[in-house]
Amino acid sequence: MRHQIFIIAFLQGALVESLKEVPGYLGANVTLWSGADPSWKLSKIEWSVFSNNTWIATYRKGRTNIERISRYKGRLSLNISSGDLTIHNLTREDAMEYTVDLINTMKNGTVNKIKLKVMQRLKKPSVKKLVTASVEGGCFVVFDCSSQDQDVDLSWEVGPLTKTAYNMSNPDGKPGVLLAFLSTTQKPVHFTCTSSRTTERASNAVTAECDENPCPRCAPMFFLGLFIAIAIAAGMYCFREKIKSAWKCLKDNLPKSEIAIDE
Repeated sequence: MRHQIFIIAFLQGALVESLKEVPGYLGANVTLWSGADPSWKLSKIEWSVFSNNTWIATYRKGRTNIERISRYKGRLSLNISSGDLTIHNLTREDAMEYTVDLINTMKNGTVNKIKLKVMQRLKKPSVKKLVTASVEGGCFVVFDCSSQDQDVDLSWEVGPLTKTAYNMSNPDGKPGVLLAFLSTTQKPVHFTCTSSRTTERASNAVTAECDENPCPRCAPMFFLGLFIAIAIAAGMYCFREKIKSAWKCLKDNLPKSEIAIDE
């Protein structure tokens, strides 16, 4: 049957093949666009997978069959007007290449290929309050934002806007740390950290406000502690590999009896 489609399309000079990548998310639905000309009235639609062209959904002679393979039963919807195929409740096993063969009532045909990529949705980033220090007229707060997902961008939004809010990079270069000054007369401020990757976003928000009892001498200690914490974190990150390499070199060149330090 597939060979007949190729022959008809070749004779009509209308065969077009393309490969498009479509993203989908675990447990969600995704629609694979057939790429059919909107002016066409389709007489045959055949969706297949694998190198042996196993049909999973077909429309022939006015009849639709979307129960051809057990793994897809109850999870497919076929639009016979556009030729689009919707897969419901995505699993990781659905990530593969799909082929759709189309024939219209004028015997024109086309073949399109779609590569489905199935991903896990982004998790909400974790937001932690690291430091709070009350000073006369307000307070300083420091928040840290981190994500369990890889290859994401982190950003902060503050509302209502404060006069003082700074992004500070983590040792890995990602702007996960936020320093802000809040006034005692200011309403509670919402700090929102957003994790983003391509078109997907996940956010987590926390609220902060100043304590009523200021501590004038807390500010110097606050900045000193903050500076030391950042310096130590950055130093450990930058020199961690060098320290490990030096220790390994020392251990390899000393007699075993002289090594008295546990790893």
